[in-house]
Amino acid sequence: MVAIISSGKRKKWSNNYSIFSPSLIVSVLLLSSSISIICYVTLIAMHLSQQKQPYDGIFVISLQGTPNADPHNEGRLDDFKKAWRKSCGSDPEINVCPGVMDDRRGYGLTRSWLNCLQMARNMNLEVTMIFEDDARLFDNVSSLNFCDAEKRKGKVFSDLPEDTFIAFLGGHTWTYADQGVQKKERLGSQHSQYLEMSFSYGTYGFAVPRRSLDTLLNTIKDDLAHGFIDEDGVRQTEFLSPEKSWYGKAREVGKKMYAIHPLAVWHESGFSNTWKIDRESITGEDDDESDSEGGIRGVAAR
Repeated sequence: MVAIISSGKRKKWSNNYSIFSPSLIVSVLLLSSSISIICYVTLIAMHLSQQKQPYDGIFVISLQGTPNADPHNEGRLDDFKKAWRKSCGSDPEINVCPGVMDDRRGYGLTRSWLNCLQMARNMNLEVTMIFEDDARLFDNVSSLNFCDAEKRKGKVFSDLPEDTFIAFLGGHTWTYADQGVQKKERLGSQHSQYLEMSFSYGTYGFAVPRRSLDTLLNTIKDDLAHGFIDEDGVRQTEFLSPEKSWYGKAREVGKKMYAIHPLAVWHESGFSNTWKIDRESITGEDDDESDSEGGIRGVAAR
């Protein structure tokens, strides 16, 4: 009796579900799969849209941990982070560029820049900042804006001129493009301003807008491959002087070199991998003898 009842139930169930043909079931399954895929893709798109593309990036070159580097380099990246933390009250969000060893003066640092800038290019940043690990923030409001990404975007780089090739954030031996202009005429009231330069030294802190990145990359590659042309028109290959190439390239492509005012960073004293000697601190704030009242200023946090 149980077997007959069971058989009857199976027959009844079969009759009830006979309307669901195999083709209909397949269609329903395909539709469900399509809806699931659409929902999945939509969720991914929403997630990606919520992730903000970084506006800028900080890259720090360091020989700390590089095999065969001079022992003076030990702990220097750690010191950069410690000093940043002291100035900003938070850890720096940085991309570390391992330094490159090269016995020829200027070549190691130039090769390190190449690695940094190629990394930045892949990140599609609007502004790339590069610091050496012995760069230190000045103790002023403008410099401390560098501690925060939103402040950098709104108060530092929003006024970056459109024709900028490179903006120096630190340096020394400044030669202004407008030596005859008085300070009050060329400096406004903004937190950060940019003064046009005709030459300077020091590359321990600079910023590159995305529109100039490829040109700078090609300039650096050309220097590494062929050397640079000095002020006498002679090609030098035994050493590199990047500032000369950069200022020359800016003139060639119709762009300008600027320095931020007030300066954002100074160079801490210590061993120089370029010159192989100990050097004193460089602030870059007191060497504009031709126009001392209009010079780029900063207050060193010593």
